[in-house]
Amino acid sequence: EVQYGCHLDQVVVFPDGLRLLGQRDVIHPDIGAVLGLDAEKDEDRAQNAYEVLERLEPTGLLESIKGKVTYQNIGSDRREASAGGTANACMAGKWEALRRECPHEARSSVYCAEIRLLKSYPCKTGLRAKRKSTMSRTMRECVHQHGADVRKMLFWDDFSEGFFIGGHLSGYDLHTDCIPTSNVGSVFSGHKLLAIWDVDEGTRQVMRELRRELFVPPLGDDLCKALGRACCVAMAPPGSVYVFSGTNAHAVCNVGLTGVAQASALKRCLCVSSYEAFVGLHRKHADILVDTCNTIDSDSDEDIMDFEEEVALNMRTCMKSMKDQQSNSDQVAEETVARVLTRSSRICRHYNEDVARDERLLKSKRRKVSGSSESPSPSTSQSGHFSETAA
Repeated sequence: EVQYGCHLDQVVVFPDGLRLLGQRDVIHPDIGAVLGLDAEKDEDRAQNAYEVLERLEPTGLLESIKGKVTYQNIGSDRREASAGGTANACMAGKWEALRRECPHEARSSVYCAEIRLLKSYPCKTGLRAKRKSTMSRTMRECVHQHGADVRKMLFWDDFSEGFFIGGHLSGYDLHTDCIPTSNVGSVFSGHKLLAIWDVDEGTRQVMRELRRELFVPPLGDDLCKALGRACCVAMAPPGSVYVFSGTNAHAVCNVGLTGVAQASALKRCLCVSSYEAFVGLHRKHADILVDTCNTIDSDSDEDIMDFEEEVALNMRTCMKSMKDQQSNSDQVAEETVARVLTRSSRICRHYNEDVARDERLLKSKRRKVSGSSESPSPSTSQSGHFSETAA
């Protein structure tokens, strides 16, 4: 599903996916100890994200992680407030701001989003040199260890994947992702209730009417009507893995209740999850990637520019991987790469720059080996370049 499937206008849920993949026990141990997900006594389990931050403060860990912290405005306003500003920043500062700004009655609604380490650290998986993930093993690394060649993807960000913590009925407001990617989510505790709207008119309409609204109880008539137009509403249970496209307008409500299999009577619990952004090889996802990038001026949008450069680098890695292992050729991957390069001049330019860089490195290595300054043979020079006018 991740590599070749099309999940536009869908939420694909894999119940018990974390256990089956061996991915249940990958939360950062210091964070896991504070969450208390497996604690026997209720008082040892944090009930909301405010309590989690309060418990993390004396450990010093807040100084080494970053993220976003929001809480729900009390009253008729269904929009969230951002503690310490909207930027992804050091959680120590966010916590200080939250204590000053968040009313006592709103503490249960606090949501910590996109948590990652402030500084990258080396990883030894061979897939990337460093990452900022709070996971001991990312989903990308997990899938690769299960036999999928994750290098054959247009994009998969496990460098700074996000970790999310919220209490019962906390939520993430209605939005579309600023980068045209899909998401693979892991639910470690609680339930994720997710609504999405079709990628065309449905998304445009609901974003015009209700952008940044929280879809949490009590729901007004306008939210109920909007939910009636959603193309999919799905509940991801604890222990599940789920996939959806962030180009669909989407909103999340956390249902902080234990799973039926975990207790005879449902109990309140934290909602704990993580996401990694990716773009697979399906033609529709590739087209949305290109169409979105082509409508944005990357020269004035640093995130899009970085994204386009990484997509180009990933495609180059994909093609080199198949060339190095001739038996590992993949027609779908080759066709998708060619399609993106043909339709996006900027990604094509980045791709050819990567090819030229590889050729310079190869030329330099041959000079060192031969002790001469002769140029590489014509058969190897320029062999990887892609023409922007190619069909």
